[in-house]
Amino acid sequence: MDFTQSRSGDRSEDGSALLLAEHGDLLVGRVNGSLSLVGEGALVDEPPTPTTFPDTMIRVRVRHSAVDPRYLAHLWKSPIMRRQIQARARQGGAAIYRINQRDLADVLLPLPGLAEQRRIIGLLEEHIARIDAITIRTGNALDHADVLSRTLTARAGLGQLSGTAYTPAGLPPAGTSDGTLPHLPAHWRWARLEDIAEVTRGITTPSKQQWNPADVDVPCLRVANVQRGRLDLDDVRTVRLPAPREQAARLQAGDVLLTGGGSRDTLGRGWIWEEQLPQCVHQNHVFRARITSRQLHPKLLAWHANGFGRQWCERNATQVTGLASISLGKIRLMPVPVAPAEEQHRLVALVQAHTAALEAAAAAAERALVVAGRLRYNLLERGFTGHLSHPLPPSGQQESVL
Repeated sequence: MDFTQSRSGDRSEDGSALLLAEHGDLLVGRVNGSLSLVGEGALVDEPPTPTTFPDTMIRVRVRHSAVDPRYLAHLWKSPIMRRQIQARARQGGAAIYRINQRDLADVLLPLPGLAEQRRIIGLLEEHIARIDAITIRTGNALDHADVLSRTLTARAGLGQLSGTAYTPAGLPPAGTSDGTLPHLPAHWRWARLEDIAEVTRGITTPSKQQWNPADVDVPCLRVANVQRGRLDLDDVRTVRLPAPREQAARLQAGDVLLTGGGSRDTLGRGWIWEEQLPQCVHQNHVFRARITSRQLHPKLLAWHANGFGRQWCERNATQVTGLASISLGKIRLMPVPVAPAEEQHRLVALVQAHTAALEAAAAAAERALVVAGRLRYNLLERGFTGHLSHPLPPSGQQESVL
């Protein structure tokens, strides 16, 4: 239970006595947009000050002669409880799930004596501590792999992997806030994006209009589909366009997609289109950079945009009512480092070899986190059905016990 976001107050709005959350209480979320989260509960430790709770929560205060609060807190996270809570939850308006006090009163608890409850608590916490420690280390490894990958690609895009001498380089002013451009190898140069690529904005989503049987339905990429260093194609929507307009807006292999609207930290992020979907177009909040005359490898441009380009877009963005955007005219002026053609291919091959190793390690870490989640699920299932034993020593097979 996190009390750091609590708000101050000294009485209820209607003047009635306040209900306080005290040590040993379980606070349960009464409403949630997700069925898997409605009814989630957490044990209250010592609140820093007398603290009440909103009407979106239910307070469960146990009879200490019958239930150890820590036993109930662990039980609440178990599949036994989740199945009962989800079966009782009701879906209201706006796809919100709800559970009330009467529903909770009917939930059945597997309840051994207090001594057995405390034995189960000790075993659960011993097992969970092991799973948590491994999960934290694995999560840290994933974070480190991500930082290494981003650092490697950013340095490659600026020629900082070549080991050669760097010289000051710059560009004539263009009405943008470029900041101090990093030094480049002597045989590299800075260019504006419009000098090396044809940059266009995507289509404006058509409004409702009369049905035309000659129009075609095509997939259309939104800002949410264009992530930093990858394309998320799990949820791609379609639009209906006249065939000539679809052909003019259709993406081609090697196009670099860059986001132009959203929060400030999402501006300029992007990746490369490799014809994953047929006849695909992109929305007007996504820019398409189509490199001309093969002046720059698309991956070097995408890596640069996700590193240097992110900060540049933040400096040159316009902020209106919480949303940030960068204009087509501005994005065309983004500074881009350009290496000799033969060095570009060497750099891409070098970086891809390293990032492939990092991606393999990250995939293994992701699989380990899935296994840890299953272990936790099975542990909580067995813990409250009388099948929990002490963990084996480190040389043993802990997974078989769980």
